[in-house]
Amino acid sequence: MKNFPGKLRQGGVAVFLACALMLAGCARTHQISYYQLSPLETVRNGAATGGAGEMVLGIGPVRLPEYLDRTQFVIRLTANRLQVEDSHRWVEPLGENIARVLGENLSALLGVERILLYPWPVSQSSDYQLLVEVLHFENDSDGAARLVARWSVKGKDGGIVLPERRSSHLAPAVSRDQEGLVAALSEALKSFCREIAQALAPELGKRPPSGFQE
Repeated sequence: MKNFPGKLRQGGVAVFLACALMLAGCARTHQISYYQLSPLETVRNGAATGGAGEMVLGIGPVRLPEYLDRTQFVIRLTANRLQVEDSHRWVEPLGENIARVLGENLSALLGVERILLYPWPVSQSSDYQLLVEVLHFENDSDGAARLVARWSVKGKDGGIVLPERRSSHLAPAVSRDQEGLVAALSEALKSFCREIAQALAPELGKRPPSGFQE
């Protein structure tokens, strides 16, 4: 009986070490992968044509619903059920990634060189400003991507150039792995950019883009 406390302490230390090793093993196996939306790789002869001069296009704000405004990837399993993928995350805030890709795509499609991302410095101003409210931007259980957004364009004086409209774009799964899901989201965003470019080009004094190449 005299040795019982010592044995108990030794047993406790052994259990503690075993638990620590198990937790360390779990930490090593729980790999986190990071992803980013990709812009178009365009050819200039597919861009809108016409003189834009030094026109400046402002992008944003781009607003997201709270369930998407997170680092983790979200998959919609049913109309009422979502799955948050803790091991698959965005490498940057999703709203910022969307805004930047919108800017790159529209710059290429419209032939506008000067793009400002919201919020821009007070010393700078845009001739046109694209405002976007994302309603849905996720993959479904089959991997297909769905983008639903409300958007509008304001002029330099704050007047409405293109009134608010609601757009919906679907893109099939490129593959069922995570990179394929992100690629499908990029495709849906590409389609959304083409719609915006088609609507905005006449306001910029341009002919709508004839096409683009990835």
